[in-house]
Amino acid sequence: MQSEPPGGADPSTLLRAWRERALLTQEELAERAGVSARTIRRLENGPGVRPQGATLRRLADVLDLTDAERTALRGVPRARGAGPGTPRHVDVLAELRADAAEHPLDERVAGRLVLALHRAGREAEALQAYRSTRDALRAELGLEPGAELERLHRRILGEEEGTSDRDGPVDVPRQLPADVRTFTGRARQLARLHDLHRSGAAPGRPVVVAVNGTAGVGKTALVVHFAHQVADRFPDGQLYLELRGHASAPPISTPEALGQLLRGLGSPPDRIPADERELAARYRSALAGKRVLVVLDDARSEDQVRRLLPGGSGSTVLITSRRELTALDDVAHVRLDVLTVEEAHALFAEPVGSDRAEVEPAAAAAVVDMCARLPLALRLAGARLAARPSWTVAALADRLADEDRRLGELAVGDRAVRAGFAVSYRALVAGDDVDRAAARMFRLLGAVDWVDLSVPAAAALLDAHQDDATDALERLVDDRMVDSPRPGRYDTHDLLRLYARELARTDGDGGDNGDGGDDALSRLLHCYLDAAGQANLLINPISRHQPEPSDKELAGRFVLASHAEAWAWVAAERENLIALARQALDGPDDTARLAVRLTAALNRPFDLIGHWSDIVVVRELAAAAAHRLGDAVEAAFAETDIGWTCVRLGAADRAMAATRRALAVWRETGDRRSEQACLNILGYALRQLDRLPEAVDCLTSAYTICIEIGHRYGQAATLNHLGLIHQRLSRFPEAIRCHTRAAQINREIEDPSGEAVALANLGWTRHRAGDHDAALAHFHEGRAIAQRVGDSYQDAEALWGLGDAHHALGDHDRARAFWRRSVALLGEIGALDAAEAEALSRQPVPGTPAIIRHNT
Repeated sequence: MQSEPPGGADPSTLLRAWRERALLTQEELAERAGVSARTIRRLENGPGVRPQGATLRRLADVLDLTDAERTALRGVPRARGAGPGTPRHVDVLAELRADAAEHPLDERVAGRLVLALHRAGREAEALQAYRSTRDALRAELGLEPGAELERLHRRILGEEEGTSDRDGPVDVPRQLPADVRTFTGRARQLARLHDLHRSGAAPGRPVVVAVNGTAGVGKTALVVHFAHQVADRFPDGQLYLELRGHASAPPISTPEALGQLLRGLGSPPDRIPADERELAARYRSALAGKRVLVVLDDARSEDQVRRLLPGGSGSTVLITSRRELTALDDVAHVRLDVLTVEEAHALFAEPVGSDRAEVEPAAAAAVVDMCARLPLALRLAGARLAARPSWTVAALADRLADEDRRLGELAVGDRAVRAGFAVSYRALVAGDDVDRAAARMFRLLGAVDWVDLSVPAAAALLDAHQDDATDALERLVDDRMVDSPRPGRYDTHDLLRLYARELARTDGDGGDNGDGGDDALSRLLHCYLDAAGQANLLINPISRHQPEPSDKELAGRFVLASHAEAWAWVAAERENLIALARQALDGPDDTARLAVRLTAALNRPFDLIGHWSDIVVVRELAAAAAHRLGDAVEAAFAETDIGWTCVRLGAADRAMAATRRALAVWRETGDRRSEQACLNILGYALRQLDRLPEAVDCLTSAYTICIEIGHRYGQAATLNHLGLIHQRLSRFPEAIRCHTRAAQINREIEDPSGEAVALANLGWTRHRAGDHDAALAHFHEGRAIAQRVGDSYQDAEALWGLGDAHHALGDHDRARAFWRRSVALLGEIGALDAAEAEALSRQPVPGTPAIIRHNT
C-alpha cells in the first residue's frame, strides 16, 4: 500500500485496505483498537459514518498509518442524520450505549461508556452504568470489577484527585531468556512449531503448543530458540515464566503464576487482586486484543497451566513439560525424543571443535552412544572435554565406559544429568499411591537386567496385580522416565537405566515391602521360568525338561495356549531372557539355580530360532553355575546343549570337548537316552572334521541304543546324520534311504521340526545326485514345514538349496532371488555377520555359507 492515499479514494475503502495490509480481521482490529467490531463494520461499509476522534486515533495507531493516511482517514463523513447542530457527545454516547448493551461483561466497553458519561457531566448515569456492569460481572462470573473500572468509579465519586484520563505508557515485556548461542538439530520439530504458529487456532482461541519429553532432552532450549525466531510477530511483548513443575523448589502455584504474569504485563503490584478467579479474569482481560507470546516452562500438570491460557485469539502460548498434557483442550502436542545420530554428533562436536571430534571418530561415536543421544548429556560431555585440552576424546570415552561413574562424569558446575532425573523420581516418591508405586517400579527396574519390559514381567517385579503394574508403568511414561514404543511394551534409554540401578543400590526398596533387588530378581525368574516351561512343551512336546511343580503364587504370569503364542513369546522376550539369565547365573545360589533351569527350558526354542551364539553363552554360564552348586546332572545337560549348539555353528573341536564331558556323566549315571544324544553329537562333529569312520562308529552305537530303549526321536536323528555321511561319500541311494526313513519316523511321532530337516537332507541328496527337479520338491516341502514350526535356520537352508537347484537348472534370476532371501534370514538370526552377508550378496554365484556347509 502506498503511503499517500490515491486521489479520490473513499476513506471506508482505504480503511479496509489498510486493515487487510496489516493482516487483521475486523474482529482483531476491533480488539486491538478497543472498539466494537460493529463500529469497524459500519466504518468499512460507509459512507455516512463519523466516529469520534479518539476512535480514529486508536485505529491509526493499530494500523501504523502514516501522516498522510491519518489525514485521509479523518476524511470519513459525518454520521447519517447528524446535522451540524447535533452535539458530538450525543452521537458518541448512543454508540457507546449500544456497545455496552451488546457486550455487558466487557469492562473496557463499560469503562468507555462510564468515562464518556462522566465527561458529559452526567454523573448519575455514569454511576448507573458502572453498577450495571458490576452487577452483571457478579451474577454471571462471580467477579468484582477490575482495577481500571474500579479506579474510574472512585474518580467519579471524588475519591481520587488528579487522576489522568489514561495511564502512562507501560513498558512492553521482553522476558525471554537468552537464546542458545549455537542451537543444533531439531529441524523437524522447529518446522512443526512454525507450521502450528502459521496455521493459527480456531476463531476466538489462542494458539497453544505443549512440548513434552524426558529430563535433559532439550525442551526449554527448543522452545526458547523458536520463541526468539518469532518474537517480532508479537509486538505486545513476550512473557516467560518458570513453573518449577520438576524443580527442587515446590511448583509455582496458580495465583503466584498469574500475579507474575500480570506484573509482567504492567499491572502495579498493589492493584493485583488476591482471588484466583479474579486474577485469571484480569489476566485474560490484560491479554485481550493483544499479540503476546507466553512461554510457560516446566509445567507439572494440566491444572497448573489451565488458568494461565488467554481467553481469546491473538496470543500464542508455548508450554514445556515432561508429561504430555493431554487433558488440556485445543492444544497441539510436540514430543521430543533423543537426538538423531547425526544431530547428536553435531551437538557433541560444537563445544569440542569438529576437528578434535573428527580425528577420533570411533571414540566420538562411543561418547554419543554412552550419552544416549540425550542433549543435556552431550552438552555436558562436550563442555567437560572442551575445558580439558589435554584430554583426547578416547580418554573421555574411557571414563564414561565405567557405568558406575558415568552419571557422575556427566556434570559441569551446577548442571548434571543425574539431578534432572532425581527431581522426577523424588516427585513420585512424594506423590499419591500410584506415584509411589511408579517410583518403586522404577527402582526395581534398576535391580534387574532387561531390554524391554512387558506387563506380566513388570507385575512380577512389583509383586502386584497386572492392572496395578500397568498403572505404575503408565505413570512413568507420563513423567518420561520410561517410554512405551508399542502397547504393552516399555523401555528407556541407558542413562535412565543407570540412574535406576543407582536407586536400586542406594534407596533399597524404599521400605515399601521390605524387599530389594535379589527378591525382585527371584520373582522375575519365577515368572520367566513358568512361561519358558509352557513355551518349551508347546514347541517341543517330547522335551525332557518338564516344568517343576511349584506352590509359589505368581503375581505376573504369561499364559501361552498355542504353538503360535509360544513362538511369539520366545521372539518377544529372547533378549530379556538372555540378559536376565546372564545376570542371575552370576548371582546368589538361589537365583543361579533358577537360571540354570530357565536356560535348560529355553534351549530347544532358542535352537529353532537360530541365535546359536546366544545359547552357547548362557549354557556355558549355566554349566559353570551348576558345577558351583554341585549339580553334576544339570551341568551335564548344559554341556550336552553346548555340544549340540557348537556343532551347529561348525565349532567341531569345541563341541567334542563339551560333549565328552557330558558323556562321562551319562555313562556314570546310566542315562542311556542322554548317552545316545552325546554319541549323535560326536558323530556329527567327526563328520565335519572328515573323520568319517569314527563318525560312523559313534552313530552306529547311538542307533543301537535308540533301538534298545525304543527312542524313535533319537533313531530319526541318527539316520539323518548317517545319511549326511553317505552323501559325503557319494553313496546317494544309501543316503536317500536314511533320510526317507528319518522323515517317515518324524511324521509318525509327530515331530515336524525333524521332518523338515529330513526333507531338506533329501533335497541336498537329490541335488548332489543331479536330480534337481526332485530336489526342488523336497526343498519346498521342507521349507513349508520349517516356516510353520518357526525353524528359522531350516527355512534359510531350504532357501539356499532352492537357489542352488534353480541355478543348476539354468534359472539364474530365480536362483539369485532365493539366495538373497536366504542371506537376509541368516543375517537376522545371527548366523552371518554383516561383512559375510555383504560379500555373498555381491557375488553373482555365491559360495555356500559356512553355516550351511557345516550342517549339510
